[in-house]
Amino acid sequence: MASRLKTPLRRLWQPLQSQTIRLPKGTILQAARPFTTTPAVYKKRKIAAPANSPVRKDEPTSSSKDGAASGAADEIDPLDFTPLTSTFPGIDAHFKTQLQVLLHGGRFNPDQLGTLNVTVKSVVPADDMSGTKVTKVEDFPLRELCQVVPRGRTLSLLVNDKEYIKPILSAIQASPDFNQQPQRSDENDLELILKVEMERKEDVIKRVKDLTQTWRERIRHARGKHEKLMKEWKRKGAIRADELRKAENELQKVQNKKMKEIDDDEARAVKQLGRN
Repeated sequence: MASRLKTPLRRLWQPLQSQTIRLPKGTILQAARPFTTTPAVYKKRKIAAPANSPVRKDEPTSSSKDGAASGAADEIDPLDFTPLTSTFPGIDAHFKTQLQVLLHGGRFNPDQLGTLNVTVKSVVPADDMSGTKVTKVEDFPLRELCQVVPRGRTLSLLVNDKEYIKPILSAIQASPDFNQQPQRSDENDLELILKVEMERKEDVIKRVKDLTQTWRERIRHARGKHEKLMKEWKRKGAIRADELRKAENELQKVQNKKMKEIDDDEARAVKQLGRN
């Protein structure tokens, strides 16, 4: 019985041995391992954490790594005064504009008059919907409440609304630059007439010098802030004591150069007033 079974099985096995089994390209066959050996150990797959999962405290974040790298790469240059000098153009533009106003009409320049602060009080309903009314106080520059029109020796103030007339009158009377009572127009209820008063040349020159002195103080204040920053670098050990001394000397040169520019602008303004 056993011999009968072996014969057919042997015949079936021989064709299988002669055939070549073709597998798909890229298939990797692992060597056969006896049942008695230990199982194969595969590399453990790393599973990425969800995007909203909290960061472990002992695991450095990418931002901290980048910060440490940039901090090591960017060294402080105590002779780089860009943080200071970058503030100069804005300061200069403000005071040069004010200087031109003084040279072209002074306090009675329409643009200068338009900056006068006017306090407007109005009665409005309360926010609590109770039906009561409260007084609302708002400040506006004069140019938002009226149009300033030069007319030779006078300035016409064409007021936008009748309720602004009294606040404008009060603001002009209280201003030390004007200190006069605008007159009502006989032809237009919304027009106020302001008389232009000629200033003495000495008074205008004094105003120019007061303005340029304020300009210098702004520059000194900006320089003081940068000097304080340099001393903070020294305290933290970012720069040495000799580097701080050298930087302070160079910083003084930067300030001196800017002060010379302001002196020149003041001298030109005074000279222009002398020719008028």
